[in-house]
Amino acid sequence: MRVNVKSKQNDMIMLTIGMIVKNEEKVLRRCLTSLQPLMNEIRCELIIADTGSTDSTVEIAKEFTSNVFHFEWIDDFAAARNSTLEKAKGKWFMFLDADEYLDDDISEILHFFKSPELYNKYKCLEIMVRSYTDPEKINYSDGCIPRFYRINEPEKKIKFSGSIHESISLKYPLGYFSTILHHTGYCFSSDTQKYEKANRNMKLLREEHCKNPDDLRTLSQLIDGTTTFLLKEREIYAKKALEVIRKSSNRDIYTNVLYVQIIDTFKTSQPEYALQICDEYFKGLEDNEKYVATIGVLVLKAEILNGLSRYEESCETYDQYFKLYNDYKSGKMDITDMSAHGIVGLSDFEYSKIVYSAAICLKILFRYNEAFKLLEQFDVSEIWGEQYRNHLGTLRLICQDMKNYSMMASCYEKVNKLDDASKKSLALYMLESTYYSLFSENERKQFAKDLILSGAHGQYIELMKLVLSQNEKDFIEKLIVFFEQVDNWDDGYSEAIYLAIKYKLDISKYIMKMKASLFREKLEEISIYHDDFAYLVLEYNIHDCYYQSIKQFYWLVSLYEKASYRTFKLNDNQKYSLYNMFFDLLSDYVLNIYNPELLNDSDIDVLPILHKFGYYMSKANQSKRNGAYVDYIKNMKNALISCESMKEIVQFMLEYFRKENNL
Repeated sequence: MRVNVKSKQNDMIMLTIGMIVKNEEKVLRRCLTSLQPLMNEIRCELIIADTGSTDSTVEIAKEFTSNVFHFEWIDDFAAARNSTLEKAKGKWFMFLDADEYLDDDISEILHFFKSPELYNKYKCLEIMVRSYTDPEKINYSDGCIPRFYRINEPEKKIKFSGSIHESISLKYPLGYFSTILHHTGYCFSSDTQKYEKANRNMKLLREEHCKNPDDLRTLSQLIDGTTTFLLKEREIYAKKALEVIRKSSNRDIYTNVLYVQIIDTFKTSQPEYALQICDEYFKGLEDNEKYVATIGVLVLKAEILNGLSRYEESCETYDQYFKLYNDYKSGKMDITDMSAHGIVGLSDFEYSKIVYSAAICLKILFRYNEAFKLLEQFDVSEIWGEQYRNHLGTLRLICQDMKNYSMMASCYEKVNKLDDASKKSLALYMLESTYYSLFSENERKQFAKDLILSGAHGQYIELMKLVLSQNEKDFIEKLIVFFEQVDNWDDGYSEAIYLAIKYKLDISKYIMKMKASLFREKLEEISIYHDDFAYLVLEYNIHDCYYQSIKQFYWLVSLYEKASYRTFKLNDNQKYSLYNMFFDLLSDYVLNIYNPELLNDSDIDVLPILHKFGYYMSKANQSKRNGAYVDYIKNMKNALISCESMKEIVQFMLEYFRKENNL
């Protein structure tokens, strides 16, 4: 695996790759393996300085290169980097860290180093570094960072500076690789790990700041370092940076990005002040529209304006952002700012979040068509994860606000054609949760009509047709057909279960297709959003089929349990009947799943809460049948102790019992 460069004296090493490492055994092999395609195609050398590893880092490094040496750590990253730079023999020098790795596609880099007209033209090259913030690598920020330097020039030798976040001054002409260098160093396994790394870095940065308090680079890094842990200190550094920028007549490479960081620092605690800084950025700096940091300023400005409910201004700011974002994607903007700091609003994922925020802003202003137009740029078949969930959530909010749901139906139909169960489930949840969020019957009927009139197709559309056709003669037959056609009850269709209860339909065989945990959720949902639920359950015919399996029996118990919590529209006699039925069913259920000979008071604590309650209810029922009224009351109180949520029901039954028996 090791790449050894054995060459004749006149052979030229094109690229030296320098690294500093310490205790990186978890990620080093991934990094070095990613370099192999590059090192196999062009003449390279790999130089690694170890600063005191106690794990297998050095052994792994030696599998890939013989140029591994120890560097005594002196709290100075630049010094450690320079130790590898001093040994470099290549025409170009590249540096990276063990928690980074090159993308699989390095054709752009190979083309550069195989083309003399290119590698002789430029003196410095940036590469797109993608820093992930979660282990799943869903959330990330992109930044152009200089990592390649031409070093065999007769001019003054280059070197790293900065004890933390070390760098080499930019050299011009400056080139750019769009190839991704993936970085997982911010995917911390715990807050403790995150805090320890921040603490280490801050110590070194504070020392740098004391040496040179007006250095914008150090101030930028200090602001970053205090983001999570030391907010007051962050504000101090932000104000200091603003002071340095204002008194300087030159536009430093950090000037633009520092404005972004300063605005971000005060956007929550002092939003009006942050807006003043936004205005200062646009008025005080010339040609700001050509710099990519302006995109970051616009994103933050829109966010602040939203927080202040200044939606008209916010929409204007979003329009400016979209224009500059298109310029950026077209390669029309100066991306030098990305060399100094990552800019928010440039990645595809960030762009999508901003689109959804802008759409909500337009919704608030009743500009629905413009909001839908923004959403239309995303194809639901091509978006995933959080972006897909954001898309459905935003679509729902807009449709609910304008009280027209046809766009939701169209989205549902498109997703329904995909071979993606997860996406289908979320789209169905969007429809069902929206339906149940509408409290009046007229609103739900309008929802159903909108879905049907949209012309969309799908199982949920068929359910909405059932909702509107309840007065038709063949309704029951249509409802049975619907139940037969549903393959996966996990996804939704709670309203179909409600209709089955309402029209006393035996659905015991369909219960076997449902997960117990989910049908309890569906019954809970139905009970909350249908005021007549308890009455319908009281009138429901308990078919013998429900006693054929424990699962079907459990569904029946759950049905009466959920109804027992929602009896506010029943009179006392109806409540008494419903509660009695629930207690009888639960008692029988418990005695069916446990051996009655093994059940006793001393072992009852091992049972689930509802089963404990059922056990005491079975004893109470037996006492009542035997005329042992004192024991009945005692067991009812034990039942109450075992299940606090049944308090009102038990108290009602005890009071009813006392009145009934003149106690």
